[in-house]
Amino acid sequence: MKITSLVLGAALAASVASSAVGAPLLRYTFDEASGNALDSGTAPLTDATFEGGAVRSTDTPSGAGFSLDLRNDAPYAHLLGQDAADLDGLSAITITTWLKVQSYPSGNHRLASKQNAGTFGGFNFSMNATPNSGPVGADNFRVGMFIGNNVSSGAGDFGAAFSTDDVDAADKWVMLAVTYDNPLAPDNTRFYLGGVNSPMVQLGAPQTLPQITIDGGPARFGVGFTDAAPTANTSVIGWQDDVRVYGAALQAAELERIRIEGIPEPSAAVLLGLGAALLASRRRR
Repeated sequence: MKITSLVLGAALAASVASSAVGAPLLRYTFDEASGNALDSGTAPLTDATFEGGAVRSTDTPSGAGFSLDLRNDAPYAHLLGQDAADLDGLSAITITTWLKVQSYPSGNHRLASKQNAGTFGGFNFSMNATPNSGPVGADNFRVGMFIGNNVSSGAGDFGAAFSTDDVDAADKWVMLAVTYDNPLAPDNTRFYLGGVNSPMVQLGAPQTLPQITIDGGPARFGVGFTDAAPTANTSVIGWQDDVRVYGAALQAAELERIRIEGIPEPSAAVLLGLGAALLASRRRR
């Protein structure tokens, strides 16, 4: 009876953990067999092309499907979509991505960006080569979030914030997220970090960005790319997977559900183990 209760409890936990988060505005899983990366978010959909040496890889957080491999520059690897209009006019946003870094000698790498030139309108979630302590490397970097309303690059129309703790993604998959919630002031921006075997937790202290409406105008969405510097090599030397953009500031529990979607299902292993224990118990009677 006790084991049966444990099995039921594990099943309930699995159900809660896999409950759906609201649909993203944009999502790339890279799991197509070939061709473009298809946007599986909400309409209008913005498919994207593999550019400059970018390819698919079977190295993924879950061990299944494909990821985006940005290690081979020709001349620089990136994923490029078009003007995703549903990513403009946002008062709140969440961006998530899985990331694995081979090396990080320098530069600011755009994990997800829709940022216009000149005014820097839109958003830019990026790796930053000035960690809070120690030398920059794949095992030591901070992340940043830039937002603008496409009016000007002045302090009232554009801002940047950085995590106060650093990230280690050296040759391992981590999940990164950033949230921004316009109505809050201060502390309207938060960074999060999780892993294949570790839950999502807040990465450092909350930060404050200007209370604006995020709008990138005609800027294109890209991974490892920004229209604010379209000829610059701004992609990670490594891999990304399951890139998402939401039009709301998700909470930690919602981010944890997203993380669980991207890894081998832990509850299945728990249920199998408990089932084996139940069978063994019956055989001993």
